[in-house]
Amino acid sequence: MTPARLGANRRGMGKEGRITAHQIAAMLGVSQPTVSRALRGDKKVNEDTRARIVALANELNYSVDHNALRLRTQQTFSIALVILCRRGENKANINPFYLSLLGCIAASASERGYNLIVSFQDSPANFFANYTGSRQSDGLIVIGSGQNVEGWQYFGEYARHNTPMICWGASKEDLVSIKSDNAMGTRLAMDHLRTKGCRNIAYIGPMNSEQPQFQDRINTYMAVTQELGLPVICPTLPENAVREDQGYAAVKALLRDETNFDGLFCANDFIALGALRALDEASIAVGKDVHVIGFDGIATGAYAQPPLTTIEQDYYKAGEMLVEALIAILKGKTPDTTPVPVRLLLRESA
Repeated sequence: MTPARLGANRRGMGKEGRITAHQIAAMLGVSQPTVSRALRGDKKVNEDTRARIVALANELNYSVDHNALRLRTQQTFSIALVILCRRGENKANINPFYLSLLGCIAASASERGYNLIVSFQDSPANFFANYTGSRQSDGLIVIGSGQNVEGWQYFGEYARHNTPMICWGASKEDLVSIKSDNAMGTRLAMDHLRTKGCRNIAYIGPMNSEQPQFQDRINTYMAVTQELGLPVICPTLPENAVREDQGYAAVKALLRDETNFDGLFCANDFIALGALRALDEASIAVGKDVHVIGFDGIATGAYAQPPLTTIEQDYYKAGEMLVEALIAILKGKTPDTTPVPVRLLLRESA
């Protein structure tokens, strides 16, 4: 279409009234569904084509009639993200890992043309999962504390009744779930501690947890120590304590019992931060006398003293995979639940 003819078509449409997606499609020589997908941010549309569609839509002040779109497609183009907290937990104190994951889920949903509804839930008094039945969203993503057993049971019941749902690291077998490659992360940590000369590596973390990430990590730790002929050192954690206090108490117990250790593999970064505090109080040189590695890659670890070496989970990939998995479920397809990649992030503690 020549520029002159394009301009004539635009002038004609201005006289006729509200521009339509069909008219934009005709002007650019693409299909109307392509226009709709491009304006929803669908990444399957060629980037050059999408840019041309968006530019023309902006020039003509075209906007999607979302009410008509919902009626036509029977979709809300919204996703509900539920963050399960520990009962009574101050939302300001939630594990920053989940806040980072929230941001990546939001970005990924936006790129695919979906709005995000975010809900923090911690007890039966505020549990809510009927977002699809009330036509607030097309499906749910559930993340958060594995310690909230009631919450996971509640959402498991909705999953059994075919609510479209994908979860992060859920422990219930009836919940479709994605998690990080915990086994690979544990092996990376153990291998690195061995290269630092560690022969007595303690595991600081839950040993009989319903949370699959912790079970994966302790199981792999046990396998590696057996393979290498290393002693198993697993101090008991105090129950019902926050993770940082658990790490602190576990290391205090090792020191009190005069346990010989030169490396700590901590099941998450908050446990590691507590461990560092206990070592500091005992005037033990971290990174020299004892090497410490955490797991998760929370930003706080960079500001610990010394800065914490950790197994960093790929937040962006995790958010992308959760959204893609939910969209696959909505289309009646099998979601990709491949473990999310991890990497060793080296800092001074190891």
